Amino acid sequence: MVRRISSTLLGVAMVGSLSVAGIATAQHPADKQVHRATLKAVPHDPVADRGSNVRGAATVQLRGTRAKIAVKAGGLSPRLPHAMHIHGHDHPEVASCPGSERRNGIVDDGLIETAEGLADYGGIQVSLTRRGDTSAASGLALDRFQKARSNGRLNYQRTLRVPHAVAERLEDKHIVIHGADLNRDGEYGGRVTALGAPLEAELPVACGALVRKR
Repeated sequence: MVRRISSTLLGVAMVGSLSVAGIATAQHPADKQVHRATLKAVPHDPVADRGSNVRGAATVQLRGTRAKIAVKAGGLSPRLPHAMHIHGHDHPEVASCPGSERRNGIVDDGLIETAEGLADYGGIQVSLTRRGDTSAASGLALDRFQKARSNGRLNYQRTLRVPHAVAERLEDKHIVIHGADLNRDGEYGGRVTALGAPLEAELPVACGALVRKR
């Protein structure tokens, strides 16, 4: 009788342990995903010496909606802030980086403005600011974006939260870097665009699709 009761208690204890383990597993954070993007130059008009030479790479380590983001790039306008975003479409199958055919989509100036590239990479979904808000509302908050060093190199790192919709479809998104000091006067100028910023500040200069690696 004692052995039978002991066996019964042991069985109950094992079931209880498995139940607790099951709860712990269910509540465990999602497995980490790693996405990478190779950032290539956006093809502005090279004949008018307006071509982009920007190259770089981005990595997004995602666990749930927590994203650790790193961007390294070179060939940028030195000592100036460069807006960077995760862009995306509601219809990801059409997402891409803009090609040369976009140069004269809105304004015939040989440049691909942000608005001209939206059909390809979609709207801003996350702003890669150094601090504070990361929503689309901060898309051109230049005082909070990373500056390139005097050699035109940029190194950005930040851990932030992204919307659930972005986390669920990160492999359908693009990283885009903006900002080109076309006349090399050390500041952003040009006409004010439909986005409310100087043309040079909002020009996309590099773009890359995020690809899931694990």
